Amino acid sequence: MQEQEIKVKSDEIFLYGSLTTPDTPGPHPLVICIHGSGPLDRNENTRFMELNIFNTLAERLADAGVACFRYDKRGIAKSGGHYLSAGHHDLVADALAAARHFEGDPQVEKLILLGHSEGTIIAPQVAQSCKIDGVIMLAPFVTPLEALLALQGAEMQRHIDSNKGLAAWFVRQYTRLSGGVVAINNRLIAHVRRTSKPVIWRGGKRVSARWIRELLEIHPAETFSKLQCPTLVLVAGADVQCPPADGAEIATLIGENATHVLIPDLSHMLRIEGDKHGFSGYAEQLKQPMEPEVVQAVMVWIQDMSEPQPS
Repeated sequence: MQEQEIKVKSDEIFLYGSLTTPDTPGPHPLVICIHGSGPLDRNENTRFMELNIFNTLAERLADAGVACFRYDKRGIAKSGGHYLSAGHHDLVADALAAARHFEGDPQVEKLILLGHSEGTIIAPQVAQSCKIDGVIMLAPFVTPLEALLALQGAEMQRHIDSNKGLAAWFVRQYTRLSGGVVAINNRLIAHVRRTSKPVIWRGGKRVSARWIRELLEIHPAETFSKLQCPTLVLVAGADVQCPPADGAEIATLIGENATHVLIPDLSHMLRIEGDKHGFSGYAEQLKQPMEPEVVQAVMVWIQDMSEPQPS
């Protein structure tokens, strides 16, 4: 396996990332990784949470003869730009810039986009503007954002209500005085829609209003129905952030090009859920490596879609 730093120009900024390639001579299939939501670096890590998803995938894919490019989100780590003021469309433009950087490269046998969470709605938009040979979706969603935030808010409220300890008690009192997590989210959405500002203050912290506003305008079902290349729809059966039932609907929207894979006890963190369900189990899950079955499913699908089809 070999790894090199790559710089990609997206409008007026540069995105920095890592290109991991197999030791065997090319050309190779190339997977471009697209992040979920949050201030994530090229490995899908933040300062307070290490997912180590994209680097794990890159290493395993290289062993299987597949190259991988992963980059720091704009405004994060080495990449230029401003994270909070960036909108969803900026993130689509960044992923498109990465794809176009490698488009036509003689060392690239097939160009594949891999999205996790929000990345699963970005990848199909990129595929409308660039020649893409395949798309991989990890923990996708088709539920519109407003309804998705309501589902996530209800799950977070259950998590808050079940927590023990003094700190948890204070959080519980605050949310109850505020009407609960779902009501807090609804007021945030209303505020975002009333303003054209890219960033607002809410609850004592700065919030990326432009990003929320642009995502609210996206119609996921319409986006997926336009996808025409081979697609792996990999669903986490224990996902509390993106409803597992959405996977089958997405596969139906894509049609015969879709391969639907469900891993029953997999969480949104791409780890197997333990004794604690939902958000309550994240801390324990993140002590474990990414679930190998996810990587295996991705590698098998790439191998299958790369094999010549009978005429």
